[in-house]
Formats: sequence, structure tokens, C-alpha cells
Amino acid sequence: MLTVTDKVLTKSQFIQIIKGEDKAVIWHSLFGNPKIVSKETVDIIGKFFRPRQLCSVLRQYDYEENNEKAIQDLIANYYLIPKDFDERKFLAKHMKEREKTIVDGSLINYLELIMSEACNFRCSYCIHFNNLEMSDRIKNPKKFMNFEVAKEAVDKYLMILRKRGKREVEINFGGGEPLLAWTVIKQVLEYCQLNHGKEFDFRFSINTNASMITPKIAGKIKEYHVEIASSLDGLREGNNLVRLAKSGGGTFEAILRGFENLAKQGYPMEGIAVTVNDQNFRFIDEKIIDWANEQGMKEVRIDIDIIGIIQTPIEDIVAKLMRIRRYAMCYGIEIAGFWSRPIENLNDSALDSHVAFCGAVRGNSICVNPLGDIYGCGYSVTQLGTIFQIESFCNPESRYHHFVREHLTGMMKMCKGCMIESQCGGGCEITQEFARATNTVKIKRMCDFYRQMTHELLVEQLQETNT
Repeated sequence: MLTVTDKVLTKSQFIQIIKGEDKAVIWHSLFGNPKIVSKETVDIIGKFFRPRQLCSVLRQYDYEENNEKAIQDLIANYYLIPKDFDERKFLAKHMKEREKTIVDGSLINYLELIMSEACNFRCSYCIHFNNLEMSDRIKNPKKFMNFEVAKEAVDKYLMILRKRGKREVEINFGGGEPLLAWTVIKQVLEYCQLNHGKEFDFRFSINTNASMITPKIAGKIKEYHVEIASSLDGLREGNNLVRLAKSGGGTFEAILRGFENLAKQGYPMEGIAVTVNDQNFRFIDEKIIDWANEQGMKEVRIDIDIIGIIQTPIEDIVAKLMRIRRYAMCYGIEIAGFWSRPIENLNDSALDSHVAFCGAVRGNSICVNPLGDIYGCGYSVTQLGTIFQIESFCNPESRYHHFVREHLTGMMKMCKGCMIESQCGGGCEITQEFARATNTVKIKRMCDFYRQMTHELLVEQLQETNT
């Protein structure tokens, strides 16, 4: 009987290694499982550039029995594999099993009601309108959701959850600017609690530019514990270059007025999102962190508009993000963005869980527009079905099934061989849609940016372990 040291093994082609002074971080670009290891371990892995018996390699080192667990760990996590082991076939088998969760509806756990296809702002970078204008969706005559469609969407969503025995409910109000349909939002909040509050635990959220938050609206938002996602794209000068009113004027004061109305109700903002493009890049710096700290915020999300930041070198973007992130850590403020998603996914193995860039491509979301059409994301133009045919929504070979299956780990041709193939999974689908529609966006640039940010974040983690 062969022992572990008798086995003929070879190095996985999917090992990724970033070396530090004394240690290295390694991970598997398909299966994840990141580890901080010694340089000796990296040397041992390197010996298997061709198939070899483990014992023949270990003889070159001061191998002790207590090191056997570490070697077993490398084998268990597919860093060292049998010479004839096909990792992609192994992954494909797992993904075939994963498809069962697509067609049984068990992935669905989030409903977005696209309350408005209109907005009182016209931000220069707005992906919502940029993407919609490339499709027929912008031509829909119905711009605002009425209560009948909203109620139908909620009831059908709860029906799906009920079948799976789920009790946690997430409902998001999105747009456009959802507060343009505030009356219907209030009706939905009341309907859910009065009619289903004893059966389900509701968690509400809203994506709003905050300019329409009056004291009365702020009070109702607090009453229903609605979580708020809102943007401020820098301080006054930076924000007013890109976050514009329809008239073309700045929006800084209008946004702060909404924030102040929330604070006066005892429901202050816990964080903000900042979108950065070529126009406001030079104005985004540590001052936004100082301001957020003064407001008592604990999170600042910084998203890079890949479509609108073509002129700024990626190296400059990465350096600034890392610098701001380190500065924010001194205040206990978390900095994240789409660029941190691969790192966030790194600890989840595609063999054990459904790893994807976002909930939309993971199959978690049903986003319903004012007509009752369903999309995976509120900004998407890829229709997956309608709430009026929800019974067949998850059926095998449905549009939803195809969409989620196409985004399973290993399925995207453009991602094959990437250092973060599983962890990124193609990046933002909406950026991909816009690129396909216009043929102007360089997807390679998005990929290069995510790879460089992942590299720098891992280097930083490695340095922290060495101190």
C-alpha cells in the first residue's frame, strides 16, 4: 500500500504565488484555499515542476513527521496533484452538480424593485442610463412602478422563498432614483409588515442619491430600518464635477441636506460610495476619509468607473487606492469596492460554495422593473423572465438557467488561465454588457486593474504577517 511519501505528484498549473521576504502567499486560481507558507514550502512545491515521488523531494530537506500535515494540506488543497489528474474536468463535474441549485430555485434570496427608470440627477458616469440607452429598455413607456406590480413581485418572491423554507427576506428599492416613487415604496413597506411580518423577517434597503430625503421620509425610513446606500463622489469640488443635477449644476449641497435630515431623525448614514473617473480622480484623496470620520462613518466604498477612467494609468489608480485604504485603517474605516471582490471571494472554494463576482451572476437576485420584467441586476439589459411567468422562471434551459450557468466557475472563456479566474469570474457583468454593445470599453483594462489590486492587497497582507 502506497504511503503519502510514495505518491507521484506534480505541481498544479493553477498555483499562484506571491513571495515576501520570509514567507509567501499561495492560492489556487480555480479552487481558492489561500495560505501563508514558508519559503521552504514554496521551494518544495517548485520541485514538482515535473511528476516526482514525494519521498525523493523530501530527502533534500530536514523532513520531520510533524511536517506531514503541511504536505497533506498541499495535496488536499490541490497544490500538488497526481500526474494524470485533470483539474478542469474535476471542476466541471462539480459545476454540473451545482446546476441543480439553479433550477430548483434555492439560489434566489434577494428581490430588487426598480421603482423608477427615471432620475432627478444625470451623473456623467451613470451606468444605469449608459447601459439602458444601448437597449430597448430605455424606451419602455412605463417609468415608475405602481403598487400592483410591486405587490405581485413581492408575492411571487415570497412564494419562491416559502417553497424553500426560507424566512429571511431582502427587498431593495432601486432605480433610477427610487424616491421618485416614494408613495409606492411606503405602500410596499406597510404591505410586507402587515401581511407577511409574522411569517418572514424583512430586511429593506434603498439605493438613493439622498437629495429627495425630507424629514418625513427620513422618519419613515428609520421606522422600517431601511438600510441606505448613497453616493458622494468626493467633497464639493470633486463631487460636483461628475454627480450632476439634470440642469447640469452640482449636487453636493442637495445630497448633504438629505444626509442631515437622516441624522436629525437619529438615523445617520453609516457610510458612502464614491465613484471615480478621469474627471474627479485628482480630487479623491485622504480628505474624504477625514470628512467621513467626522460624520462617524465606518465604511467608504470607492468604485472605479472602468468605462470613464481610460486616461488615468492603472498604476496611479492602484497606488492611490492603496494609500487611501491604509490611511482609512487608522480611523477604523473600511475601504472596499468592486476591486476588492476577488480578495473577498478568495477564501471560498468553488468546490464548496457558489463563487461569483456578485449576487446577480450567482443567481441570487430577481430585479423587477415597472413592467414586471425580471433582470439579474437593476442595471442589466439581459431580461431573464417576467413575474407573470414566475412558475417557469427557474426551469431547465430557461433564460435564468442559461445566465447563471454561463457564469459558473470555469465557464467563461475570457477568464481561463487568469490568476483570479474563480475569484473574479469575469468581473462586472454590466461593464461586459456595455462593452459588447458599444465596442468601446477595453475589458482587458478592467481585468488588469482587478489583477493588480488583488496582487497589492495580498502583498499588504503578507507584509502584515511579517511584522
